[in-house]
Amino acid sequence: MRKPAWRALKLAKDTLPARTVGLWTPVCDYIEGPTRLRFKASGKWAYAEGRETGPEGDRNLGFPQDVLLPGAPLGALVGKIGGSSVDKPDPAKQTVFAVGTDCVISVDEKTKGTLFLTMNDEASQFDGHDGEIKVEVWESPNPGSATATKS
Repeated sequence: MRKPAWRALKLAKDTLPARTVGLWTPVCDYIEGPTRLRFKASGKWAYAEGRETGPEGDRNLGFPQDVLLPGAPLGALVGKIGGSSVDKPDPAKQTVFAVGTDCVISVDEKTKGTLFLTMNDEASQFDGHDGEIKVEVWESPNPGSATATKS
């Protein structure tokens, strides 16, 4: 198996604030598959006063169901491709994924749109967020594929 050749994407934001205007922060204007994306994240943010965590989220709380991505811990860094900055994503229509501190995803040929990142939480709790996470994203297009448009 051939090892991917990663190239850094120029992001609209490489420091992701915990408190956002909507629910999601756009970090790359347009991603079009097929491609692979690699994420690295570091730092601390808080999903509530006195509840600081890193990009991995708070595993002690299990997997709450009314968060943006029920399969990821509360406070974890999560992403999606497509949709808007204010929607609760529909995994049947959008590529939605947990990022944590380290993530590689394959983006299929049907997936395209803005790359968004945010903290995994209930929509009603976003006003209580604080802090920021540093994010780096790389792309490794599949042979003969379209590539991400840089911001």
